[in-house]
Amino acid sequence: MSDLPLDESQEINRLWAKVSAASSEPESFLSFEDRPASTTGGREAVWEAVSLLKRQHGQEARYWSEILAAKERALNAGKERQQRLQVEVEALRARLQLDDATKLQRTAEIEARMRAVYSSLEEERKRGEEEIRGLRALLEQARQRIAAENARAQQERGQWDRKEQQYLLDIAELQAMATRLQAEAGESSQKSLKLSESLKEAKNAVEKTLSELLKERQQREQVDREKSEALRKVDEVQKHLEGLSKLWEEERAQWRELWDRERSAWESQRSEFATWEDSLRKERESWLAQVQAKEQDQLKFTDAMTRTIRESTEATSKISALMRAAGEASRRRAKVPIWVWKCAAAAAAILAVAYPAWRYESRYHFKEVSAQVLPAGNPSALAYDGALLWTAQWDGTLEAYDPRNPQAPVREVKVNAAPPYHPVGLAFDGEYFWSADAAQARILRHRAARPEEVVETRPSPGPAPTALAYDGRSLWSYDAANKALYRHGLDEASYKAYSLDPDLVVTAMAWVGSELWVFDSKTRALLVYRFASDVFHYEARYPLGRTVVGLATAGLTDGRGKRRLWLLSPSARGEQLERFSF
Repeated sequence: MSDLPLDESQEINRLWAKVSAASSEPESFLSFEDRPASTTGGREAVWEAVSLLKRQHGQEARYWSEILAAKERALNAGKERQQRLQVEVEALRARLQLDDATKLQRTAEIEARMRAVYSSLEEERKRGEEEIRGLRALLEQARQRIAAENARAQQERGQWDRKEQQYLLDIAELQAMATRLQAEAGESSQKSLKLSESLKEAKNAVEKTLSELLKERQQREQVDREKSEALRKVDEVQKHLEGLSKLWEEERAQWRELWDRERSAWESQRSEFATWEDSLRKERESWLAQVQAKEQDQLKFTDAMTRTIRESTEATSKISALMRAAGEASRRRAKVPIWVWKCAAAAAAILAVAYPAWRYESRYHFKEVSAQVLPAGNPSALAYDGALLWTAQWDGTLEAYDPRNPQAPVREVKVNAAPPYHPVGLAFDGEYFWSADAAQARILRHRAARPEEVVETRPSPGPAPTALAYDGRSLWSYDAANKALYRHGLDEASYKAYSLDPDLVVTAMAWVGSELWVFDSKTRALLVYRFASDVFHYEARYPLGRTVVGLATAGLTDGRGKRRLWLLSPSARGEQLERFSF
């Protein structure tokens, strides 16, 4: 009774006091003057109780209808907000696709970054949709529970109506019984006693009716508590939905900021690439002009050498004739022996012929053995472990191929590194694999038996590592931002920097004995440096005319065995693996 409103409690107490007052004096029912008043008071109390119940039921029905209307409005608002979010996601997706279409035409690196950002946005969108679906499910469950509560309330209302009708019938029967007892009271005192007992039974029935009404009221209070609990849970779900919406807005703002930064970086890289293309075109034109000039010079030099050799032959014959003619005088004077002149002429002829031959033998001569297209998605590095060729994919996957038949990967693993992870360099030291991560500027060490396991992670000396190589004792890395080559020690803090040509853009490198072979993507050429006395000396340059993303060698460290060189380069048909011998 303490949980009821004040006016309802007062009304019920008043009715109860009226019924109790009417039933507390059984002798008054014996007098004919008090019987109509008592009967009229009990009837009015019953009808007032019934009308009170009807009013309360009407108030509850209106309250439930208002609650359902509010929930419908909240659900409609949630649907509209979801539609707006979907429209924004679709607009963002269209914008990303348009930007992808424009950026994919630039370079493979920009294309990979855009795909990575796009896939991240797709994952975020999917997570947001999953959260929205989960919230929808929660809201639908709350709605179903409210509908069940409403159905139960309607069922209880029907029960209350049936009980009310039953109570009315009981009251009518009691009234008929009281009238009959009043008619029979004048006949005998025994009938009066029976009538008083019947009135007591009627009073007990009324009390029982009121107790049942109190029980029903308690049940209604329980229903109200359950309803309030359901509304509280609905409010919690609504608050959770609002919190998730705020988180989604914040994440979307962060992704938008990230997209703006990436876009600005892409714009700067595009301008830099355009500058590189212009400079590359100019350098190529100048290089072609220099090659043509060198060819002309070579032709002139060849003609001059031919004339020189012919003239030297003629001079040698003339000198021989003169020597024979002056033989007698030479014997008499004995100043310069004839064999000295002959040796000098022979040495001149040998030097004229030996220099081109030495020049030819001092350079490597590559012969293409095979060229096959790999079924790889987006490889960024290449390494050889003595039996298999390993490629590092931009998405963090390592694939192994049989070099004799690279039609399909014989092994494929996903590196368990903290994202984001985009390898651009790969090297093998005989026991471990090493990979260079361009996303977080770090160098990772993997187990050779299980390359997906990362044993060690160390920061890169520079902010933009692009290539790795192992010389048999130390690990080497190249940084495109610092334009420096680093030799790493045993711990992550020890390394030493070396300088090469500052105009180089190194994307792949490998050690061949004491020589470092690097691929310059700016000039698309393979450069050879000899490492001696802790200094790199330029040896030779071999133009390739194409982009190379991976470089691996075998059988070159000791100068014996079959010499092999693998180049991994993108082509119109896909990623092409070329094998050379020399």
